[in-house]
Order: sequence, then structure tokens, then C-alpha cells
Amino acid sequence: MIVEFVGPAGSGKTTIAHALCHHLRAHGHPASVVLTYRPGGYQSMLDPGGIIPAIHRVARAIAGPISMACRPVTNAADFRVSTRLMNTLPPQNLIWRIRLAQYVLRLARAWRQSIGCEDILIFDQAFVQVVSTLALLSGSANEKSLANALDIVPTADIVVRINACEGLRIERLRDRQRRQSFAERLFEAKLEANLRSAQTVDQVCGLLKARGRSIVDVDTSRRLSPTLALDDIEEQIFEALWRAG
Repeated sequence: MIVEFVGPAGSGKTTIAHALCHHLRAHGHPASVVLTYRPGGYQSMLDPGGIIPAIHRVARAIAGPISMACRPVTNAADFRVSTRLMNTLPPQNLIWRIRLAQYVLRLARAWRQSIGCEDILIFDQAFVQVVSTLALLSGSANEKSLANALDIVPTADIVVRINACEGLRIERLRDRQRRQSFAERLFEAKLEANLRSAQTVDQVCGLLKARGRSIVDVDTSRRLSPTLALDDIEEQIFEALWRAG
């Protein structure tokens, strides 16, 4: 069972994904969050600039594709997904293209390895989110290219869209920036781009709904909404499991 989160920057995807994981575990269901990363979570008096985790992220980005390239037959499908997706919605910035290409490659491998797993696996940044991000960074995305991108990526069992009002997202993004080290900020998009991501997420989710895909909507602007949404998401998960037999 694969649960995929999507939403604009600062909406609370990672927070809700981990909350859902704890919620499911508390009810006796095996669950885990895959390929997750919490921006602004690294703090060290010995490394105030965040150089060590930055080097680790760069090294992982380089080592991952190299190790996969050493097994070309096993990972051929993952390379195809990454190459086709990046060619369909190529970012204008070369650095972002390289960064996202290696992430999509690792995501494709993690997704493939998750298929058939009996646990509930939660992706807080997966393919629908990647398509939304690429649409934002390409600068030339249209309905046809987005539809082509969605044809390329695999399908999750459940898609959860996280949203929040713009004022709250701005507050969260600025707070995140204050907590981030200098090196960590180098990997982040600008505030203006993050705010525009809401439009691309809406567009991509609209295309999914037009294809008959159901999406669980969660608004983190309301205090009680995220808590109540966990029960709703859990119910959707077990409905999907029941349909799958």
C-alpha cells in the first residue's frame, strides 16, 4: 500500500505524513515514511553553517545514481522513468535539473521496491509532487505536457493533497528559512517560487481528478482539521485495501 502526499511548499506535507505514520502505528498497523527530509532540522554548534549535512546530501546525490548505474539491467526501468520525466518537463535551471533528475531516479527505485510490500508506505515527496515541481521550474508547462508527465509516473494507491492559506504558508516558509543553515538554504527554492507552487499543484491535481482519481484533501490552516484528517486518511487506506482484497 503506497500513500502519496502532494501540496505547495509550507503546507505541512512532511509534518502530516509523519503524524499519519505515528497514527497508523498507534492503531497497530505497520507504516513508515519513505525518502523523507525535514528542512531546517539540522542544528549544531560545531557546524553552524551546515556544511556537513550539505556535503552528505551532495555525496548521496552522486553516489546513488553511480551505484544504480553499476546494475543497469536491474535499474533500467528507473532510469527510463527519470529520463522521460525530465525530458517532458525540463527545468530551465541546469542545477535544478541535475538535482531533480537524481532524486527522481532514487524515488523510482524506492517506489519499485515498495510495490507488493505489506506495510503502509508513505511518501511525503513523490511523483505527483515532482510533476508539480517540474511544472513550476520548467516555465513552459501546459496541460498536454502535464498529462504526458502523469502518464510516465507510477500511480499511488492513495493521493493526499495538503493545503494551507497563503499567509500561513508564508509564515511557515520564513520560519523554516530562519531555522536553516546557510548551506541548507542553497538547496531551497526562493519564497516567490514556493508560493507559486500552489497553482501548479492545483493544476496537476485537477488533471488527476479528471482521470477519475480520488484525492483526500487536508487543510492544515484549521487547527482541528489535520487531526480529524488522519482518521479520514486511515479510512481511505482500509477502503483501498478492502477493494484490493
